[in-house]
Amino acid sequence: MTGIKKIGVLAMALLTGNVLGFNAAQAGTTIQADTLNLSLQQCIEIALDESPTIRIAQSEIYKVDYANKEKLSGLFPTINASASYSRTLKKQKLFFNIKGMPENPEGIEVGQDNTFVGVVQAAMPIISPTLWASIKMNETDASIAIESARSSKISLVNSVTKAFYGVLLAQDSYRVFERAHENAAENAKIIYNKYEQGAVSEFEWIRADVQLRNALTNLVSAESAINLTNAQLKMLMGIDMHATIQPVGTLSDYEKDIFGDLIKLSDVSLDNNTDLNQFDLRVKQLQKTLELQKTTWLPTLAATINYQYMTMPNDDVAFKDFYWFPTSTAGITLSIPIFQGGSKHYKAKQLQVQLKAMDDQRENLKRSLELQAINLTDNMIKALEKMESGKKAMSQAEKALTISQKMYEVGAGTYLDVTNAELGYIQAGLSYNQSIFDFMSAKADLEKLLGKAVE
Repeated sequence: MTGIKKIGVLAMALLTGNVLGFNAAQAGTTIQADTLNLSLQQCIEIALDESPTIRIAQSEIYKVDYANKEKLSGLFPTINASASYSRTLKKQKLFFNIKGMPENPEGIEVGQDNTFVGVVQAAMPIISPTLWASIKMNETDASIAIESARSSKISLVNSVTKAFYGVLLAQDSYRVFERAHENAAENAKIIYNKYEQGAVSEFEWIRADVQLRNALTNLVSAESAINLTNAQLKMLMGIDMHATIQPVGTLSDYEKDIFGDLIKLSDVSLDNNTDLNQFDLRVKQLQKTLELQKTTWLPTLAATINYQYMTMPNDDVAFKDFYWFPTSTAGITLSIPIFQGGSKHYKAKQLQVQLKAMDDQRENLKRSLELQAINLTDNMIKALEKMESGKKAMSQAEKALTISQKMYEVGAGTYLDVTNAELGYIQAGLSYNQSIFDFMSAKADLEKLLGKAVE
């Protein structure tokens, strides 16, 4: 056996062994006992239960709820207790004047050396327009938090859905490359046998060997793509990155529903769009803020009760002889804002200008969303056209590949014909899978845009 033939045998053995090991690893991944075979709906359900994104959104709802309760607490009385001690360093003096002259030039010291005071004070608003207006904003704040949580869910569902389709695309692409590799291996085996018999040149064998090695490279790259998209899906689902999951199905499984999906989404309505809903809620919140600002011009009325218990002993009095006595007061305080330099007026003007500007901002946002909806719908239609063409091309490419191989075996064709047929099959297969992925990806984005990703 010549040197080149020995190298050819070793190369064939090495490539065959690598591919068998690779396929065995793939098969092992599929049949492991702890592998989770998940559908798209199951992936979404797990993500909604486990993803930190959802927990963060829920925390915001709790935060707003506690903030609302904080505002409501302003309606209840506030009670404070305090204690104080003061020491008289220099007492006041009392003078008795007769005809402008002090009768007692030395004066009489008055007051005590020490003062101990314990105070309990309670206050409650009776009329407080600002507080009432603030409480009225609670419902709007809660609505914003709920809509924000809904937006997080819609975004998460969209991301998980597209990641799931990405795994299916990688798996389907792997099958295309796997079929191409099998064909390349079979062709290389036939050509090698012919080479040994002297029926083909050494160049023909080398070209087939290079083709086989390239096919294996594509296969390994396809496996890496599966691992990468699978890891991305697990990250979005919020599960252990070392867990083994297997998204079930193929992209072609969705082909039968494509026309129905296109009809369902043909009626584009932005009524449930979360961006528009959040914008409208922010406008409503700003309107409430303007109302709140206007209430600062109104008077407020509050009731207070003050109770003191105190003693004022001198240093020569023993503690047990301290005389304690209570005092108490009750009152109502009326506060009327009269003039603050125009600050409240200009603050209200700022809010009014901001509200007017938000009308134009909403119009721009709506037009932008409508443009996105048009583009996504157009992408779905184009993907559908590509899918129909790709499906036919794939069928024709398989026939062309089979015919070229048979023709080459009987000597009626060249290896270049086989190579071209293999390349056409790979391109047709990848294009067909990509067109379905493009349609499903655009569909997911359109559902997100229309707010239909979460029921």
